[in-house]
Amino acid sequence: MLAEPTMLLVHSPLLTRATWDALRPHLEAAGWRVAVLDLRPLVEAPYFHAAVCAAAAVSVAPGAPTVVVGHSRAGPYLPGIADAVGSDRLDVVFLDARLPHPGTSWVGSLPPERATWLREMAVSGRLPTWDTWFPASSLDDLLPDSGQRRQMLHGLPELSWKVVSEVLPAPGGAWESASHVYLQLSAAYQSTAEQAEECGYRVRRRDADHLAMVTQPAMVTDLLLSALRA
Repeated sequence: MLAEPTMLLVHSPLLTRATWDALRPHLEAAGWRVAVLDLRPLVEAPYFHAAVCAAAAVSVAPGAPTVVVGHSRAGPYLPGIADAVGSDRLDVVFLDARLPHPGTSWVGSLPPERATWLREMAVSGRLPTWDTWFPASSLDDLLPDSGQRRQMLHGLPELSWKVVSEVLPAPGGAWESASHVYLQLSAAYQSTAEQAEECGYRVRRRDADHLAMVTQPAMVTDLLLSALRA
């Protein structure tokens, strides 16, 4: 008997599993079994990438057809997660996400001026919570509903510099044989979507915002499922 198809949702290490609270009911209503990785407890692990992959492996039944969806900074971890899941029927979806950078670290993948900015933000080996990286007004614009904003910003982690400086390994066979999809939600990720297209990913675009899974979950559900059907 074939194991139940699973949609595995992976939030950015800078955020929490609340990223998916609005989207999950829409996916379940469409008939999906949904599993949500919680990266918040894993950011203190000695090796973050390995901890994420181990958590992913136990979230999906062995051999189950699987769709792995990663948002924002979860993108570079998706190859490792794909290999950990190891399904023969595997789709990997980058949702307004960074692309993989095997062989280098998060900070090492950045342009020099951005890497310097990140290093200067760190205090005692830790990055401040993501909501402090920008003016408060920009988050008000991104999440105009105060209830959604409180939910999204509650419990954000202060990432250890170990997470930012960890070099990610080269992917294996499951990643290489998977279907790769890129869904662009915001203008800030236009160039990333273009890079994904050059790499052969199936790309779909919407003029929305980086947290559209929170603010427009029905639209994101339709976009995601239509891309998978294609």
